[in-house]
Amino acid sequence: MNKQAGAERVIASMGKAVGEPFTLLSYERYWKIPELAAVQMTSPLGIQEPQEAVFRTLLVAQRIAFPWSVTCNTFDDDLEFEGIATKTVSAHFTVPGVDWLLFSVTTDEPARRPEQEHPA
Repeated sequence: MNKQAGAERVIASMGKAVGEPFTLLSYERYWKIPELAAVQMTSPLGIQEPQEAVFRTLLVAQRIAFPWSVTCNTFDDDLEFEGIATKTVSAHFTVPGVDWLLFSVTTDEPARRPEQEHPA
């Protein structure tokens, strides 16, 4: 079985669970634990106001996993809001095949930041 195809099925299941489309951005084996994959995906919110985007993201995220650890950072005029759920701290995932998730809502254009890549 193709591992990337499996990741695409998990992403499709997540999208179905929340009623939002997800698009695969990247897939690679996680360097620390090769049995896991590091997957980066995106979903457009179509919301301009940061507070509405954060609220909508929290509602969507809750359908995938709970509880979430949430942080908010500001950089100059940019806002970055992140949430992490992981089985190692007793998070429950509603979609099989997911052990760790990070979501990010930012006022800046999305950029790939390798220091934040983790297994999915």
